[in-house]
Amino acid sequence: MAVTASRRNVLAGAAVGALILAGGGAVAVGSSGREDLVRSVLGRLIGPFAMADGDFGQMVAAIDRRTRFPQGYKLHMVSSLERAGWAPAAMAVAPTGIRDDFEALERSILTEFVTRTTFLRGDTPGKEPVVYLGAQPCSSPFAEFGMT
Repeated sequence: MAVTASRRNVLAGAAVGALILAGGGAVAVGSSGREDLVRSVLGRLIGPFAMADGDFGQMVAAIDRRTRFPQGYKLHMVSSLERAGWAPAAMAVAPTGIRDDFEALERSILTEFVTRTTFLRGDTPGKEPVVYLGAQPCSSPFAEFGMT
């Protein structure tokens, strides 16, 4: 996909850069990473939750295997925007390719968390400690595995 330097793309890039600089992004960039990004996205989408660091690390690694995280400065920029609470506003003005990639990453994070943890198994989701289960075989009694 070729990216053209249109006025809209230049303005969107400038807006994202201005948001980072306005919030002291240089300080936040030094300490941001995959785990911070995943915690921030999940905190925004589902609220607070408790999970052991070992389980959380396994979940982040599984997400990275399925949906490659951005690398280098892109990871730091997205993580900083997310932790500052500006990701939705920045993605609203971002070019379509960047916005689509971020939405796919968000969906991957949420899907991994909801389907492969014990988050929805308790009576009060978010109150009990969450355990990462990893990939599980299908346990639906209605599943049909025959070839049709």
